[in-house]
Amino acid sequence: MRRREFIRLVGGATAIWPIAARAQTTDRVRAIGVLATFEETNPNLATFKNRLQELGWTDAKLQIAIRVAEDGERVRMSAAELVTLAPDAILSTTSTTARALLDVTSTIPIVSAVLGDPVALGFTKSMSRPTGNITGFTTFNDTVASKRLQMLREMVGSLNKTALMWVPVNPQQVLLAKQTEEAARGLGMELLSLPVNTSDDIAPALAKAALAQVQAIVVAADPLTVANARAIIDGCAARGLPSMHTFDFETRSGALMSYGADLSENYRLAAGYVDQILRGAQVADLPFQEPTRLALSINLSTARSLRIAVPPSLLARADEVIE
Repeated sequence: MRRREFIRLVGGATAIWPIAARAQTTDRVRAIGVLATFEETNPNLATFKNRLQELGWTDAKLQIAIRVAEDGERVRMSAAELVTLAPDAILSTTSTTARALLDVTSTIPIVSAVLGDPVALGFTKSMSRPTGNITGFTTFNDTVASKRLQMLREMVGSLNKTALMWVPVNPQQVLLAKQTEEAARGLGMELLSLPVNTSDDIAPALAKAALAQVQAIVVAADPLTVANARAIIDGCAARGLPSMHTFDFETRSGALMSYGADLSENYRLAAGYVDQILRGAQVADLPFQEPTRLALSINLSTARSLRIAVPPSLLARADEVIE
Protein backbone atom coordinates (compact mmCIF):
# COMPACT_ATOMS: atom_id res chain seq x y z
CA MET A 1 0.00 0.00 0.00
CA ARG A 2 1.41 3.42 -0.93
CA ARG A 3 1.69 5.80 1.97
CA ARG A 4 -0.72 8.72 1.88
CA GLU A 5 1.10 12.05 2.01
CA PHE A 6 -1.66 14.25 3.26
CA ILE A 7 -3.43 15.79 6.19
CA ARG A 8 -7.18 15.30 5.98
CA LEU A 9 -9.16 17.78 8.04
CA VAL A 10 -12.77 17.19 8.99
CA GLY A 11 -14.92 19.79 7.27
CA GLY A 12 -12.35 20.52 4.56
CA ALA A 13 -10.48 23.20 6.45
CA THR A 14 -6.99 24.34 5.47
CA ALA A 15 -4.15 21.85 5.85
CA ILE A 16 -2.33 23.82 8.54
CA TRP A 17 -3.76 24.04 12.01
CA PRO A 18 -3.95 27.62 13.35
CA ILE A 19 -2.05 26.70 16.52
CA ALA A 20 -1.56 30.28 17.71
CA ALA A 21 -5.24 31.09 17.22
CA ARG A 22 -6.25 27.94 19.06
CA ALA A 23 -4.11 28.91 22.01
CA GLN A 24 -5.74 32.31 22.34
CA THR A 25 -9.29 31.21 23.05
CA THR A 26 -10.86 28.86 25.55
CA ASP A 27 -13.44 27.92 22.93
CA ARG A 28 -10.81 26.99 20.39
CA VAL A 29 -11.13 24.41 17.67
CA ARG A 30 -9.58 21.16 18.88
CA ALA A 31 -7.27 18.96 16.85
CA ILE A 32 -6.53 15.24 16.98
CA GLY A 33 -4.32 12.94 14.96
CA VAL A 34 -4.95 9.41 13.69
CA LEU A 35 -2.14 6.97 12.88
CA ALA A 36 -3.69 4.16 10.85
CA THR A 37 -2.46 1.09 9.03
CA PHE A 38 -5.58 0.93 6.87
CA GLU A 39 -7.24 3.04 4.19
CA GLU A 40 -9.17 6.12 5.26
CA THR A 41 -12.36 4.46 3.97
CA ASN A 42 -12.13 1.73 6.62
CA PRO A 43 -15.52 1.45 8.38
CA ASN A 44 -13.93 1.46 11.82
CA LEU A 45 -12.56 4.94 11.21
CA ALA A 46 -16.06 6.02 10.17
CA THR A 47 -17.40 4.55 13.42
CA PHE A 48 -14.82 6.56 15.37
CA LYS A 49 -15.67 9.81 13.57
CA ASN A 50 -19.43 9.27 13.85
CA ARG A 51 -19.17 8.66 17.59
CA LEU A 52 -17.22 11.89 18.01
CA GLN A 53 -19.98 13.69 16.12
CA GLU A 54 -22.56 12.15 18.47
CA LEU A 55 -20.55 13.45 21.41
CA GLY A 56 -20.74 16.98 20.07
CA TRP A 57 -17.48 17.25 18.13
CA THR A 58 -18.85 18.72 14.92
CA ASP A 59 -16.79 19.78 11.94
CA ALA A 60 -16.65 23.31 13.30
CA LYS A 61 -15.20 22.15 16.62
CA LEU A 62 -12.74 19.42 15.66
CA GLN A 63 -10.02 18.93 13.06
CA ILE A 64 -8.61 15.48 12.34
CA ALA A 65 -5.22 14.81 10.76
CA ILE A 66 -4.83 11.30 9.36
CA ARG A 67 -1.65 9.49 8.46
CA VAL A 68 -1.86 6.10 6.74
CA ALA A 69 1.22 3.90 6.71
CA GLU A 70 1.70 0.15 6.55
CA ASP A 71 5.33 -0.89 7.02
CA GLY A 72 7.54 -0.18 10.02
CA GLU A 73 9.67 2.69 8.73
CA ARG A 74 6.72 4.58 7.27
CA VAL A 75 4.77 4.10 10.48
CA ARG A 76 7.65 5.66 12.42
CA MET A 77 7.89 8.58 9.97
CA SER A 78 4.15 9.18 10.12
CA ALA A 79 4.18 9.10 13.92
CA ALA A 80 6.86 11.79 13.97
CA GLU A 81 4.89 13.93 11.49
CA LEU A 82 1.73 13.76 13.60
CA VAL A 83 3.59 14.75 16.74
CA THR A 84 5.05 17.86 15.04
CA LEU A 85 1.45 19.05 14.54
CA ALA A 86 0.97 19.15 18.33
CA PRO A 87 -2.57 17.72 18.38
CA ASP A 88 -4.61 17.53 21.58
CA ALA A 89 -4.72 13.73 21.32
CA ILE A 90 -3.79 10.94 18.89
CA LEU A 91 -5.72 7.79 18.00
CA SER A 92 -3.52 4.72 17.55
CA THR A 93 -4.87 1.72 15.61
CA THR A 94 -2.42 -1.11 16.46
CA SER A 95 0.29 -2.06 18.95
CA THR A 96 2.83 -1.17 16.26
CA THR A 97 1.49 2.36 15.78
CA ALA A 98 1.31 2.78 19.55
CA ARG A 99 4.98 1.85 19.90
CA ALA A 100 5.95 4.28 17.14
CA LEU A 101 4.01 7.13 18.78
CA LEU A 102 5.44 6.46 22.22
CA ASP A 103 8.92 6.60 20.71
CA VAL A 104 8.36 10.21 19.64
CA THR A 105 6.16 11.69 22.38
CA SER A 106 5.78 11.24 26.11
CA THR A 107 3.33 14.11 26.56
CA ILE A 108 0.60 14.01 23.90
CA PRO A 109 -2.28 11.77 25.08
CA ILE A 110 -2.61 8.61 22.98
CA VAL A 111 -5.74 6.47 22.82
CA SER A 112 -5.32 3.08 21.17
CA ALA A 113 -8.42 1.43 19.71
CA VAL A 114 -6.55 -1.83 19.11
CA LEU A 115 -3.83 -2.92 21.48
CA GLY A 116 -2.09 -5.97 22.85
CA ASP A 117 -1.22 -6.43 26.51
CA PRO A 118 -0.04 -2.91 27.49
CA VAL A 119 1.79 -4.11 30.61
CA ALA A 120 3.68 -6.87 28.81
CA LEU A 121 4.47 -4.46 25.98
CA GLY A 122 5.97 -2.00 28.45
CA PHE A 123 3.44 0.76 27.78
CA THR A 124 2.28 1.00 31.40
CA LYS A 125 2.84 -0.51 34.80
CA SER A 126 -0.87 -0.65 35.55
CA MET A 127 -3.99 -1.48 33.56
CA SER A 128 -6.30 0.34 35.97
CA ARG A 129 -4.24 3.53 36.20
CA PRO A 130 -2.02 4.14 33.15
CA THR A 131 1.46 5.33 34.10
CA GLY A 132 2.40 6.85 30.74
CA ASN A 133 0.69 8.96 28.10
CA ILE A 134 -1.25 6.09 26.52
CA THR A 135 -4.47 4.26 27.32
CA GLY A 136 -6.99 2.33 25.25
CA PHE A 137 -8.68 -0.94 24.43
CA THR A 138 -7.16 -4.37 24.01
CA THR A 139 -8.38 -7.02 21.59
CA PHE A 140 -7.54 -10.01 23.72
CA ASN A 141 -7.59 -11.59 27.11
CA ASP A 142 -5.45 -14.36 28.55
CA THR A 143 -7.82 -17.10 27.36
CA VAL A 144 -7.92 -16.23 23.64
CA ALA A 145 -4.97 -18.33 22.44
CA SER A 146 -6.15 -21.44 24.25
CA LYS A 147 -9.80 -21.05 23.23
CA ARG A 148 -8.88 -20.72 19.55
CA LEU A 149 -6.99 -24.01 19.64
CA GLN A 150 -9.76 -25.69 21.62
CA MET A 151 -12.41 -24.58 19.13
CA LEU A 152 -10.27 -25.70 16.19
CA ARG A 153 -9.90 -29.11 17.79
CA GLU A 154 -13.65 -29.24 18.36
CA MET A 155 -14.23 -28.26 14.73
CA VAL A 156 -11.66 -30.53 13.10
CA GLY A 157 -11.83 -33.50 15.45
CA SER A 158 -8.60 -35.25 16.39
CA LEU A 159 -6.44 -32.16 15.96
CA ASN A 160 -2.90 -32.96 17.01
CA LYS A 161 -0.82 -30.71 14.78
CA THR A 162 -1.56 -27.10 13.94
CA ALA A 163 0.32 -24.01 12.78
CA LEU A 164 0.48 -20.34 13.75
CA MET A 165 1.07 -17.63 11.15
CA TRP A 166 2.37 -14.52 12.92
CA VAL A 167 4.39 -11.35 12.32
CA PRO A 168 7.58 -11.08 14.44
CA VAL A 169 8.04 -7.31 13.97
CA ASN A 170 4.74 -6.71 15.81
CA PRO A 171 5.49 -6.75 19.57
CA GLN A 172 2.02 -8.07 20.39
CA GLN A 173 2.49 -10.95 17.95
CA VAL A 174 5.57 -12.07 19.87
CA LEU A 175 3.46 -12.29 23.02
CA LEU A 176 0.65 -14.07 21.19
CA ALA A 177 3.08 -16.60 19.71
CA LYS A 178 4.33 -17.40 23.20
CA GLN A 179 0.78 -17.74 24.55
CA THR A 180 -0.20 -20.02 21.64
CA GLU A 181 2.86 -22.21 22.17
CA GLU A 182 1.98 -22.56 25.86
CA ALA A 183 -1.65 -23.34 25.03
CA ALA A 184 -0.63 -25.97 22.47
CA ARG A 185 1.63 -27.70 25.01
CA GLY A 186 -1.19 -27.68 27.54
CA LEU A 187 -3.48 -29.36 25.00
CA GLY A 188 -0.86 -31.91 23.96
CA MET A 189 -0.75 -30.38 20.50
CA GLU A 190 2.22 -29.89 18.18
CA LEU A 191 2.53 -26.30 16.91
CA LEU A 192 4.38 -25.26 13.76
CA SER A 193 5.59 -21.65 13.83
CA LEU A 194 5.10 -19.73 10.56
CA PRO A 195 6.66 -16.25 10.97
CA VAL A 196 6.01 -13.84 8.08
CA ASN A 197 7.52 -10.39 7.62
CA THR A 198 6.28 -9.42 4.16
CA SER A 199 3.52 -10.48 1.79
CA ASP A 200 6.11 -12.50 -0.13
CA ASP A 201 6.50 -14.78 2.90
CA ILE A 202 2.85 -15.87 2.96
CA ALA A 203 2.79 -18.40 0.11
CA PRO A 204 6.00 -20.15 1.28
CA ALA A 205 4.62 -20.29 4.81
CA LEU A 206 1.43 -21.97 3.64
CA ALA A 207 3.47 -24.38 1.52
CA LYS A 208 5.54 -25.22 4.60
CA ALA A 209 2.36 -25.90 6.57
CA ALA A 210 1.06 -28.23 3.85
CA LEU A 211 4.41 -30.05 3.64
CA ALA A 212 4.39 -30.53 7.41
CA GLN A 213 0.85 -31.93 7.12
CA VAL A 214 -0.64 -29.67 9.77
CA GLN A 215 -4.37 -30.18 10.27
CA ALA A 216 -5.30 -26.52 10.81
CA ILE A 217 -3.80 -23.04 11.05
CA VAL A 218 -4.28 -20.02 13.30
CA VAL A 219 -3.73 -16.72 11.50
CA ALA A 220 -2.78 -14.00 13.98
CA ALA A 221 -4.18 -10.55 13.27
CA ASP A 222 -1.64 -7.97 12.11
CA PRO A 223 -1.88 -5.23 9.46
CA LEU A 224 0.15 -7.52 7.19
CA THR A 225 -2.08 -10.59 7.56
CA VAL A 226 -5.29 -8.55 7.43
CA ALA A 227 -4.18 -6.72 4.27
CA ASN A 228 -3.36 -10.10 2.71
CA ALA A 229 -6.38 -11.95 4.08
CA ARG A 230 -7.63 -12.79 0.60
CA ALA A 231 -4.36 -14.51 -0.35
CA ILE A 232 -4.23 -16.38 2.97
CA ILE A 233 -7.84 -17.54 2.77
CA ASP A 234 -7.47 -18.66 -0.85
CA GLY A 235 -4.18 -20.36 -0.06
CA CYS A 236 -5.74 -22.28 2.83
CA ALA A 237 -8.69 -23.30 0.64
CA ALA A 238 -6.39 -24.56 -2.10
CA ARG A 239 -4.59 -26.75 0.43
CA GLY A 240 -7.73 -27.93 2.23
CA LEU A 241 -6.47 -26.26 5.39
CA PRO A 242 -9.00 -25.16 8.04
CA SER A 243 -8.13 -21.71 9.37
CA MET A 244 -8.92 -19.76 12.52
CA HIS A 245 -8.74 -15.98 12.14
CA THR A 246 -9.43 -13.05 14.47
CA PHE A 247 -12.10 -10.89 12.85
CA ASP A 248 -15.59 -11.68 11.57
CA PHE A 249 -14.99 -9.94 8.24
CA GLU A 250 -12.29 -12.55 7.53
CA THR A 251 -14.85 -15.31 8.05
CA ARG A 252 -17.25 -13.51 5.72
CA SER A 253 -14.43 -13.48 3.16
CA GLY A 254 -14.17 -17.26 3.30
CA ALA A 255 -12.12 -18.24 6.33
CA LEU A 256 -13.53 -21.23 8.20
CA MET A 257 -13.92 -19.40 11.49
CA SER A 258 -12.81 -16.43 13.56
CA TYR A 259 -12.72 -15.58 17.24
CA GLY A 260 -11.87 -12.12 18.46
CA ALA A 261 -12.95 -8.71 19.64
CA ASP A 262 -15.63 -6.55 18.05
CA LEU A 263 -13.45 -3.86 16.45
CA SER A 264 -16.35 -1.53 15.80
CA GLU A 265 -17.09 -1.40 19.53
CA ASN A 266 -13.42 -0.72 20.29
CA TYR A 267 -13.44 2.31 17.98
CA ARG A 268 -16.64 3.64 19.52
CA LEU A 269 -15.13 3.33 22.98
CA ALA A 270 -11.90 4.95 21.80
CA ALA A 271 -13.90 7.95 20.59
CA GLY A 272 -15.37 8.21 24.08
CA TYR A 273 -11.89 8.35 25.61
CA VAL A 274 -10.78 11.00 23.10
CA ASP A 275 -13.88 13.00 24.00
CA GLN A 276 -12.99 12.85 27.69
CA ILE A 277 -9.41 13.93 27.02
CA LEU A 278 -10.57 16.87 24.91
CA ARG A 279 -12.77 17.90 27.83
CA GLY A 280 -9.88 17.81 30.28
CA ALA A 281 -9.55 14.21 31.49
CA GLN A 282 -6.08 12.85 32.21
CA VAL A 283 -4.80 9.61 30.70
CA ALA A 284 -4.07 8.26 34.18
CA ASP A 285 -7.78 8.43 34.98
CA LEU A 286 -8.80 6.38 31.91
CA PRO A 287 -8.01 2.70 32.54
CA PHE A 288 -7.03 0.25 29.84
CA GLN A 289 -9.97 -2.02 29.06
CA GLU A 290 -10.13 -5.59 27.81
CA PRO A 291 -12.87 -6.53 25.32
CA THR A 292 -16.27 -6.95 26.92
CA ARG A 293 -17.10 -9.74 24.49
CA LEU A 294 -15.31 -11.97 22.00
CA ALA A 295 -17.27 -13.06 18.95
CA LEU A 296 -17.19 -16.47 17.26
CA SER A 297 -18.00 -16.55 13.55
CA ILE A 298 -18.32 -19.70 11.40
CA ASN A 299 -18.56 -20.06 7.61
CA LEU A 300 -20.68 -23.11 6.75
CA SER A 301 -19.92 -22.89 3.04
CA THR A 302 -16.20 -23.14 3.77
CA ALA A 303 -16.84 -26.00 6.18
CA ARG A 304 -18.70 -27.90 3.45
CA SER A 305 -15.88 -27.34 0.98
CA LEU A 306 -13.46 -28.76 3.56
CA ARG A 307 -15.85 -31.67 4.22
CA ILE A 308 -16.20 -30.65 7.85
CA ALA A 309 -19.42 -31.28 9.72
CA VAL A 310 -19.66 -28.37 12.13
CA PRO A 311 -20.47 -29.68 15.62
CA PRO A 312 -23.84 -28.47 16.97
CA SER A 313 -22.05 -27.35 20.14
CA LEU A 314 -20.01 -24.82 18.12
CA LEU A 315 -23.00 -23.65 16.12
CA ALA A 316 -24.88 -23.00 19.33
CA ARG A 317 -22.05 -20.77 20.62
CA ALA A 318 -21.47 -18.90 17.36
CA ASP A 319 -22.35 -15.19 17.25
CA GLU A 320 -22.55 -15.33 13.46
CA VAL A 321 -23.10 -18.27 11.11
CA ILE A 322 -22.45 -17.56 7.44
CA GLU A 323 -24.31 -19.78 5.00
